[in-house]
Amino acid sequence: MTQVSLVSLEELLQLLPNGEAGQQVRQAYTFAERAHHGRRRPSGEYYIDHDLAVAQILIDLHSDVPTVVAGLLHDSLSPHTEVDLQTIKKQFGGEVAGLINGLETLHAYANEEQYKKHRDTEATTLEEIRRAILTITEVDIRIIVIRMADCLQDLRKASQLSAEERLKIATEAMKVFAPLANRLGIWQLKWEMEDLAFRYLEPETYKEIANKLASRRAYRTDYIESCINRLQAKIRELGIDAEVTGRPKHIYSIHRKMVRKNVDFDEIYDVQALRVILRPSNPTAYAQLPLKEKEDVDRTMCYLVLGIVHSLWQPIPREFDDYIAAPKGNGYQSLHTAVLDPETGYKLEVQIRSQRMHEEAEKGVAAHWAYKEEDGAHVASSVQRRIQGLRDTLAALRDTDGSLSDAEILATEVLADRIYVYTPKGDLIDLPAGSTPIDFAYQIHTEVGHRCRGAKVNGKMVGLDYRLKSGDRVDIVTSKRGGPSRDWMNPTLGYTGRARTRSKIRQWFRNQEREQNIQQGRAVVERELRRLNLSNTYSVSDIAHALKYKDEELFLAKVGFGDIQSAQISGAIALIQNNLKPDDELRPLLQPKPTKTKGLTVQGVGGLATKMARCCQPIPPEPIIGFITRGQGVAIHRKDCKELANLTERERLIDVAWGTDSETYPIPIVIKAYRRPGLIEDIVNILRGQKINSPRAKTTTASSITTVFLEVEINSLEQLNWLMQKFETLPNVIEVYRQRWN
Repeated sequence: MTQVSLVSLEELLQLLPNGEAGQQVRQAYTFAERAHHGRRRPSGEYYIDHDLAVAQILIDLHSDVPTVVAGLLHDSLSPHTEVDLQTIKKQFGGEVAGLINGLETLHAYANEEQYKKHRDTEATTLEEIRRAILTITEVDIRIIVIRMADCLQDLRKASQLSAEERLKIATEAMKVFAPLANRLGIWQLKWEMEDLAFRYLEPETYKEIANKLASRRAYRTDYIESCINRLQAKIRELGIDAEVTGRPKHIYSIHRKMVRKNVDFDEIYDVQALRVILRPSNPTAYAQLPLKEKEDVDRTMCYLVLGIVHSLWQPIPREFDDYIAAPKGNGYQSLHTAVLDPETGYKLEVQIRSQRMHEEAEKGVAAHWAYKEEDGAHVASSVQRRIQGLRDTLAALRDTDGSLSDAEILATEVLADRIYVYTPKGDLIDLPAGSTPIDFAYQIHTEVGHRCRGAKVNGKMVGLDYRLKSGDRVDIVTSKRGGPSRDWMNPTLGYTGRARTRSKIRQWFRNQEREQNIQQGRAVVERELRRLNLSNTYSVSDIAHALKYKDEELFLAKVGFGDIQSAQISGAIALIQNNLKPDDELRPLLQPKPTKTKGLTVQGVGGLATKMARCCQPIPPEPIIGFITRGQGVAIHRKDCKELANLTERERLIDVAWGTDSETYPIPIVIKAYRRPGLIEDIVNILRGQKINSPRAKTTTASSITTVFLEVEINSLEQLNWLMQKFETLPNVIEVYRQRWN
């Protein structure tokens, strides 16, 4: 765990670049000290000590003076101070007051009554914090950086708080501010916030990994030291100035990698790791080079050292990442390689980067902040793009039509990993991971997106639901007229990965005539009912009523606009099932899903909490039985469990059975299409791609019409809808519907 010593004001001033900056910071400290008047925070920490710690974090990030001053003053509007914003503006100027006002916007949401209940964090609290971030009037990332520093210091002192307060702070850090730090490339904050938050959110897992690291520390220190000396000597032979250190692996990072790769602690290569930071042999000459030439020098040095590493140790296949040629979306650049030491059989990871890359990796945009136009020339273009890109995203999303939730905006636009793809002319386009050619087209220009009809990736035609990867070269095929497809707005079909793209498509449909949209909406709802063979069971009015629309035309217009998707229509069918009784064939798809226990599914206990009995620890496919406990749900025992043999309360036993996460039900569907070669192969590929089984099938052809009868094994109404919509998008398909056949 990171240990941070508290600095005094004088020690803090020594970290500043000049006397004028020191004078402003000293003035802010004096103001804050008087305002707090010796009061303590709930953690027991003095307010002024907390403010000093936040200012130190900001100075370590190379933040500018107004940001540091705002960090010292960020608690000054607390109720106990009797200070107002006008006083701060008068004393410290409009820029600092603007930062404090932005922080107050964030805190105002965080202090709402529902925020005090940490169990509501996912549904309510985080939504409020996200909304606050998205609605800062002037998109000034410094506000978010100060709040991240404040959150980190809260985490450092969280052990002194109640369990509820710890969970609240840890969840906010893990779900909002650590991902934002990653998005901005501020790894120095990201890693510490993640480890501290992980400590409180999953204490047992945290302790388990920490103990395993501690048990090997003595050996690891000696071994890493020998590796450092060996590599350092080889690098010096090339005349390169380098700092080689052992890099402690962060506990949460180890946990994530174990989960992601489904491996044990012993199989994580970079628990033992080296970091190589390269400096130019002639710093004076290097400093005078243009930025592009500096980048060339850095790359050359890094690849040379990579060759040395691979000459000393054996590289492990598929464990090399070149983040210099293809930087991460937050601008991170480095070479990562995992190697095997043939002499000992041990594995370790080596990271190689230049000093410039290291500064950006640790401090991100905070290390190169470009607030003024005149400063922009001294900042790397990648950093400027990242700052401006995030600002543009936030600004544009604030002006959307209201069809996007704040959680969706943050997840798909702000906090998502990034990819870099190229236009046919070689221009670099920054997109969220999971983007498709349609997202790319709308990023180029809204009209290109509207007229997109196909795409080539690296010279080959691909489907519009293809997931782009970093390095792809994308060429969009457009038509001269026409608009987007309504299917593109449906996220379950996979044509778009971005909330922002779907918002633009909705806006296009919203701009069409209202009457046209009402007609289109009616056609969509009736098609859904007809496709599910429920036209005689439900009406358009039933669906509108289930979705709480009193005005049927308004409901239909929203369907026509694309605001209401087919998945919501399916949900409406589920809502009204008790009144209208769907036929037996669809009823299982509308029932509550069985209860999951430890990755398995136990049938027969829907809606009840379950746990495996410790006395017998049953595993599939052993016969099992359930025992209804007092206040702890259903305990699952083996049927031959000795603990049950002498049980007197036999009436509390219930029948249960093992199931799977994907229990399926046979549903017959019919596909009608104009006859063409490859139709059956396309249908089979869709089924195979989603691992949907089809135990029965037959085909008939009359004139030029081919009719395909399929029985498909489906686990939900959503999956059935998705499958039929996918079939409908195939070339030459006329209609797809559910119908019993012999």
